Amino acid sequence: MNLKQLIYLRKAIEVGNITQAAKELNVAQTALGIQIRNLEEELGIELLDRHSRGVTASAGGEMLSKYAEDILALVAEARQAMLKFSGRETVALNLGITPSIMRLVGDQILTELVKTIPNVNLRMVEEFSFVLIRLLEQGELSCALTFAPDIDPKYSRWALLEEELFYLTAPDQTPDTKTITFREVLETDLAMTGQHDAVYRIVDEIAHRLNMEWNVAYEVQSIRAVKNLVAKGIAATVMPFGAAEGELRSGVLKARLIVAPSVVRTLMFVFPREHSAIIETPEFRQFVKTVADRLHEADGPITRQL
Repeated sequence: MNLKQLIYLRKAIEVGNITQAAKELNVAQTALGIQIRNLEEELGIELLDRHSRGVTASAGGEMLSKYAEDILALVAEARQAMLKFSGRETVALNLGITPSIMRLVGDQILTELVKTIPNVNLRMVEEFSFVLIRLLEQGELSCALTFAPDIDPKYSRWALLEEELFYLTAPDQTPDTKTITFREVLETDLAMTGQHDAVYRIVDEIAHRLNMEWNVAYEVQSIRAVKNLVAKGIAATVMPFGAAEGELRSGVLKARLIVAPSVVRTLMFVFPREHSAIIETPEFRQFVKTVADRLHEADGPITRQL
């Protein structure tokens, strides 16, 4: 068992597709597949359930993926710890990111930082956008990639990209159309992740501006619970592609783009001004730009860079 195999396995499980995993890791599909097969042969179990729509983790694969996450985090920690012996001072930064960003490019954020700014020890915290702002207020985060619509002017912020949101339903409730109007979305029973969440607030603001009523049948502060309600056909939802990437690729959920008007959120990089000396450097700006580039290049979300 080696680190490359663990990285390949995690990415295949994350995106639910061997071809897409190879593309995102910039390796040959054959090479990635062989490495995972070799790992399966060594362990004597099937780590992936392969089907016509792609791949999903077996019970063993799911467990090994969790171990792999811990192992890779420890490797990154060890690499950072060794910097003190090189005479280079390390700086600790706590970066907040949303669940959709974590699912799409979480691994790439860590690897890009090590390449771009090796003397920064990065810890990532995954939470909803409004929670990330709260953690910034409490001093528990150094900076955040957040979609929060209202950001206190006391924070420095860089606008990175705009992202269109999708209307998600169970497969048997999805007609053969790629789009749905905003008015049609509001006419359905929706499951949403709470009034403080950025997506809820954006939909509510548009509905208020257009003088439209909407019905939140289920309000649950859990992305997993919302997706379960939708998959069972109990409700529909409005969600970014990244938050349901695995379910969309495997066909558990289906997505339609919302139009007339579109539902768009803006990704901001936010940090307190006391961290400016560390963050407002050419190297760190390049790191943040690279993260935005990776999100823009990810297969699935519809984004526009700012």
